[in-house]
Amino acid sequence: MKVPLAAVGLFAMACCLGCTTATKHRAALPPGLDPSDPLAATVLLREGETMLRDGRTEEALDRFQAAASLQPANPVVHNFLGLAYLAKGEPASAVDAFSRALSFAPAYTDARNNRGIAYRALGQLALAESDFLAALQDLTYANRSGVFFNLGALYLAQGKLEAAEENLRRAATATGPPEAYLLLGEVQERLGKVGAAEEAYRKGMQRAPERADLPLRLATLLLNLGRGTEARELLQKVVELAPGSPEASQARALLAH
Repeated sequence: MKVPLAAVGLFAMACCLGCTTATKHRAALPPGLDPSDPLAATVLLREGETMLRDGRTEEALDRFQAAASLQPANPVVHNFLGLAYLAKGEPASAVDAFSRALSFAPAYTDARNNRGIAYRALGQLALAESDFLAALQDLTYANRSGVFFNLGALYLAQGKLEAAEENLRRAATATGPPEAYLLLGEVQERLGKVGAAEEAYRKGMQRAPERADLPLRLATLLLNLGRGTEARELLQKVVELAPGSPEASQARALLAH
């Protein structure tokens, strides 16, 4: 599943489009599933979550729609529907699903955070910011670092670099998304804080040593600083980490110069 699921920790939306989304996918139950079974909706949710994670978005939607037909007031079902619509690239439908989740559970912070992501995808930045800030009011929320990342990315898109740096620094933790280190370094480079950017990339490499984008970004920074030997070592590392990746192609191009 390519939803920043963690990225970050999943996102949510709101809009009044329920009539259309509810009819897009038929709520047919899988063969052998007894609708009178009190655990039927839970089974459907688990199957749908696995399918969503595997990138089988349409199948996941069918499972979540079927679960919604059994438990139409279950906010978790609607939150997963929203995630599936986000994965499918339909943020307006996702907003509707996340909003329905919040209508049944106004304190559902996952859905609030997720709706902020969907609003951002729609370009409704003020609504996205409002949802992210509201999610941060929940001091018990386990994915606060994910919300800080979402808010930092939003401010970066708006060109508010100082606000972006503050929030991305809070997101760049052992439990936060590795992407936070990438964006934090980018913001700090743009602010002229080259040393801080280098530190952010290096910490990101420690946090996610399997990623090729972090050493590539650091190598590019070092090349610009005239530290070619260090940069070449990092570029070789990128090629070794992910030889068939776009990052490796970029690394090879830089090594050829």
